[in-house]
Amino acid sequence: MIALYKLNKTLEAIVTRILSEHGHQPSCFHSKKTVIDHMMNPFVLITPLTYVNEVHSLSIPIVSLSIHLSDFEKTIEDHDLNDKNPLIMVSEEEKKWLDTENHILHQNRFEICSREQVHYGYAKKNTSILVSSWEKNLSFLQQSKKHIFFVQPSMDTVISAIRQAIQLIDVTKEMFKEKYQVQAIVDSAHDGLIAVDRQGKITLTNNNAKVFLGLEAEVIGRNITDYIPNSDMLRVLQTGKKEIGDVAKIQDRQFMINRYPVILNNTVVGAVSNFKEITDLQRLEMKLRKKLHENGLEAKYTLNDIVGEAKKICEAKEQAKVFAKTDATVLITGESGTGKELFAQGIHLQSTRAIGPFVAVNCAAFPESLLESELFGYEEGSFTGARKGGKQGLFELAHGGTLFLDEIGEMPLQIQAHLLRVLQEKSIRRIGGKRTIPVNVRIIAATNTNIESEIENKRFRNDLYYRLNVLSLDLPPLRTRLADIPLLTRHFIRQFNEQHRKQIEKIDEDFFSVLQEYHWPGNIRELRNVLERIVLLQQDSAISAKDASYYYPKLRINRSDITAGNATIKEKEKDLIQIAIKQYESKAEAAKSLGIDRSTLWRKIKEYKL
Repeated sequence: MIALYKLNKTLEAIVTRILSEHGHQPSCFHSKKTVIDHMMNPFVLITPLTYVNEVHSLSIPIVSLSIHLSDFEKTIEDHDLNDKNPLIMVSEEEKKWLDTENHILHQNRFEICSREQVHYGYAKKNTSILVSSWEKNLSFLQQSKKHIFFVQPSMDTVISAIRQAIQLIDVTKEMFKEKYQVQAIVDSAHDGLIAVDRQGKITLTNNNAKVFLGLEAEVIGRNITDYIPNSDMLRVLQTGKKEIGDVAKIQDRQFMINRYPVILNNTVVGAVSNFKEITDLQRLEMKLRKKLHENGLEAKYTLNDIVGEAKKICEAKEQAKVFAKTDATVLITGESGTGKELFAQGIHLQSTRAIGPFVAVNCAAFPESLLESELFGYEEGSFTGARKGGKQGLFELAHGGTLFLDEIGEMPLQIQAHLLRVLQEKSIRRIGGKRTIPVNVRIIAATNTNIESEIENKRFRNDLYYRLNVLSLDLPPLRTRLADIPLLTRHFIRQFNEQHRKQIEKIDEDFFSVLQEYHWPGNIRELRNVLERIVLLQQDSAISAKDASYYYPKLRINRSDITAGNATIKEKEKDLIQIAIKQYESKAEAAKSLGIDRSTLWRKIKEYKL
């Protein structure tokens, strides 16, 4: 379709007749609103150059009509005006081209002024004014006592514009198709979206933006400052710099706003803003956190949750805070039960990845084939029993967050090679898959074994060790921070009181002394296990030293007993493990009585050849 915009009646009739002869019936618009109302239908707009700026922001094809200096010259000659100081009055847009034509072809023979110059009295000496035919409605011309001559564009100019419009029809249909596709995408976005051109006029928006900002039905072509008087979009247009994560109040509501410049050939030609109400972001975050929690992909403990005031544990926490500021791989070492996963969670929650998932896996808990599929995932049909559609591995689940590899020293050599490749290439390949999947994951590894000894025995790759040990954190065993036992005890008993609905209100000082005399091979995990047992079985509201030894007989053994006869801690640990595996039928019960996990017990049995 072809539409005519603000043509005078004479010119409108001429253009309509010519278009009809070529099979086109044009629509005639005389206000911007009528153009906007019909924009669902693709059309090419023919309008005088004077009015192009009015509809330019609507992003529709425009063919401009202009009057050449030869048209004015013909009128001057026809009316014998050469001796009457004729003045040519045009719009600013037309004047630029006519000045060029006047200078090059006519050696500045004609006097050309803008309508503003005429209106403010510049043309007092002139008796005749020549004006474009589409300026007939100018009030100051109607009141003028001068001779006014209205000039039409030549027929050649009119026909050239019509031919150009007809040729643009097919292109326009494709352009509108793409435009509606873009609009559909914009409307489907959950954020509010607004785009403006270089002059700050709105060129694109979606329904969410209108709802958020309380905009009227149609805002295309209006200036952004009509709705947001001090819009920061203007600053982006000036600086050409993006602004991310700005928080602003609009109509008494808080929004998170991102603004981006639109740059073409190193020139800012517009800007785009997307924004979301902060309450929506909070709801989305809560929904995500709930989902991550349900899937076990959420860290719970911060570094501040780690209890202890001993020098070594405080130093470890301070070091962990420093590590959290980086994105480097961390290797946490320490005996079983010293809180390696707590530190890993704390580092994650204090890092820039805190909003991402935290995925933990115990490398000693899976056989080699299963561990590989857990870490890297698999494609459908890659092995018997593979899930239909395949399965994401833990690396994919941890994308954007942290993957905690506990007991990394127990990882089989073949999987160590796969892990090294992932650390180097930042991508994984599922079992049975051909495509590589990029992953952005921070690795925190932990071990209670001597990795360097494992390297010497060819059970751990030294190149992987150097990759993992970029930052190292060694956690102290409980026996080196005995001063923290009263603090830890009170902390755990408060937890168990609430968890088991108990009311242990008093703890005798001699109870702490008994705890401090024990060497705690299972460290804090063993202490927690012992305290939970005592809280569950204790009938009174107070705990004393005799309760400790009654409910946990090993607490009768004091430190002097352990060191007697030059016995080492390792020898005593071996004795305790021997007693436990004889006393209990299953290894799980034996491990629980020792306050250690089953995989650690199996490793100790292997180490002591029991």
